[in-house]
Amino acid sequence: GTEFHPSLAPDGKSFVYASGNAGNLDLFLQRVGGKNPVNLTKDSLADDTEPVFSPDGEHIAFRSSREPRGIYVMEATGENVRRISDGGFHPSWSPDGQEIVFSEAGQDSPSVRVASALWIVNVGTGAKRLLTTLDAMQPSWSPGGKRIAFWFLPPSIGRRDIATISRHGGEPVVIT
Repeated sequence: GTEFHPSLAPDGKSFVYASGNAGNLDLFLQRVGGKNPVNLTKDSLADDTEPVFSPDGEHIAFRSSREPRGIYVMEATGENVRRISDGGFHPSWSPDGQEIVFSEAGQDSPSVRVASALWIVNVGTGAKRLLTTLDAMQPSWSPGGKRIAFWFLPPSIGRRDIATISRHGGEPVVIT
């Protein structure tokens, strides 16, 4: 089957990824060098994708098409699954593990313009705030926590570029 969206645990000893080996897309945890993946979302009949470990390695955020759809968080063992956002794709944890940034749309390739925004959600409370509406996709939080990188289509240029933006919003800085 197809395996994709790998995320290495912070300690480097295991990784999580999405795979369609079980029929629908599930999330699997596997020890680095191991041969026995563990299906973390076997009870979900919907597609679960885009997993990413929290900075402390204790939790995994992911995109799910289960009802209701959205961004979910679970323990790294697959237990205590809970939805933290009513939509979103490509979650990325803040370095302190308190927030997750995600894109509103799920475009994987920069070949087509898709309307999207970036949102930040508080993992503990579920409070959500808009970061930018610049057709931004696939956000990634900086290690220092002050900026977020993403790709987007700047209106004045007409092609996809990579930019960063302050975690508090404002004008993006185009870097490509």
